[in-house]
Amino acid sequence: MSSSALPPADVPSVIDGRYKVEKLLGRGGMAHVFAVQDSVRRQRVALKRMLPPADLDKRGRNLDLFEREFSMLAQLAHPRIVQAFDFGVDGQDAYYTMELLEGRELQSLAPLPWREACAVARDVCSALSLLHSRRFVHRDVSPRNVHCLTSSR
Repeated sequence: MSSSALPPADVPSVIDGRYKVEKLLGRGGMAHVFAVQDSVRRQRVALKRMLPPADLDKRGRNLDLFEREFSMLAQLAHPRIVQAFDFGVDGQDAYYTMELLEGRELQSLAPLPWREACAVARDVCSALSLLHSRRFVHRDVSPRNVHCLTSSR
């Protein structure tokens, strides 16, 4: 996902009456991710909001995929995989919330010293091992989807 600070103009300032949008964290082909303040949990979380497809006939299929993504993520407990919290639909827009990661995307840290690179690779492999043991496949393993929380940079 590429990132920007300002949310798109068509994004409400509050989603589903409880999530106050603070900033856009990233944009992808199927969804945008925002940093939001959850008035119920009283904490900052990340909110992934599904984009309406250009072809409205695909909306049902995309919604099924999006909900399946949330369900899969909600089943996982691993220190290197974000924790999912809630799924909902606000009007026509589906969303889910998850742990808000601090730190930086791996792509912004390259090149890493070899010891740090090995530690990151070990953590990614550990997370992927859990996914594969559950017969899940991550379809977008990339430096923009790996966050480094402890890098010295």
